[in-house]
Amino acid sequence: MTAEDPAVVALSSMLAAAHAAVYATATAGGVLAPLGAAAGPARELARVAHDDHRTLRDSLVAALRARGATPPAALAAYRLPVEPAGVAGSLDLLARVEDRSAVAAHDAVGVLTGADRELAVDALVAMTLRGQRARLAAGTPPGSAVPALPGS
Repeated sequence: MTAEDPAVVALSSMLAAAHAAVYATATAGGVLAPLGAAAGPARELARVAHDDHRTLRDSLVAALRARGATPPAALAAYRLPVEPAGVAGSLDLLARVEDRSAVAAHDAVGVLTGADRELAVDALVAMTLRGQRARLAAGTPPGSAVPALPGS
């Protein structure tokens, strides 16, 4: 399979988003770590998101290698959509990262088939749920999500 293969492009796009999400969730977790018990629920959201994005990243790398493609490497650092200052900023970052990742997963669902499509669908559902949990924990209206589904 070549890099122009739509499945490879879709999986690579999801992987790029997963790399960025791993970075962002680790950053949020690092901000939350010294904030004590009051940040506990937000810290748990960051930990779960970090673990889930790492698992997804590893699955995407395996899927790309199974197709004979070279997975894109992670960057040394990523520009964050918002500075995770305190609990509110960290929750905002977590929600935005899930929204951005969900867009890549949604786009991939239309291209992929079989187990790869199932991976993308499962990731899309998980990202949507984690994003909404972060918004709810921050007291942000759930409708503030960036729609991953066109027309919604």
